[in-house]
Amino acid sequence: MRIVKNKKGQFIVIAVMMIAIMIISLGAIMYSTGTYYKSEQWDEYVTLVENIRLNTVHLVQLGLAKYTASVNNSTLYTLTVNLNQWQSDLRKAYPGYGVVLTYDLAQGTYQAYGTNIQYSQGLATYWNKPASYSAANTTLLLNVTSIGLTGYEFMATAFVRLTITGVDTSTNEITVTVSEEDEMPITDLKKDSFHVEGLTVINATSTYEPLTVVGVTSHYHPQYILEYTIKCENLPSSSVIVTVTDQRGIEVIAKN
Repeated sequence: MRIVKNKKGQFIVIAVMMIAIMIISLGAIMYSTGTYYKSEQWDEYVTLVENIRLNTVHLVQLGLAKYTASVNNSTLYTLTVNLNQWQSDLRKAYPGYGVVLTYDLAQGTYQAYGTNIQYSQGLATYWNKPASYSAANTTLLLNVTSIGLTGYEFMATAFVRLTITGVDTSTNEITVTVSEEDEMPITDLKKDSFHVEGLTVINATSTYEPLTVVGVTSHYHPQYILEYTIKCENLPSSSVIVTVTDQRGIEVIAKN
């Protein structure tokens, strides 16, 4: 009789253990499923915020391109035109998300890219100098109320600098450097990217030229700057006016 009781007791213990294992397994499955869907939803929000940021930056770059194209026109383009429309488009594109984008256009003097830039409503041009530039600068705040995101701040900037580094009337060649944000050289410019006032451009090639070494204190790693050589049909004078248009459509005019 005692043996039967022992077997019965063992059966109860085994049954309890199996139920406990099932409960733990079910809990793990439910947690895993919940975590998966939370992760999927979070990835969606991260993608949404990054898409808005990248498209806003692209919009500001296009705005600078439109502005530089309109500088010589009677009606100047302003960034507010596209940004106001972008605010409206975002609300329509993401209904129910509570997407609100506000912007603050740079105004006054800013120190950037090794120079003082004088912005007016987020835009600036400094042209007809040996080293000339075009620039845009806007600070933006993004709220997405559906995920509790408020005050996400980012900047949308664009910058192109054109520098005339040499003019050789004996070879009909003009050498220039072209850089963008973070002083990075623009490497994809072709013949059609350049215009020399009153002259015909035959060809434009690029080479890396070493920078002048002023001094070495410990370790020196050679640096190079990308230089474009613009070949003209004729070059009667060393005074030239060069226009560059990068792949984004941003223009700069330099004069030596």
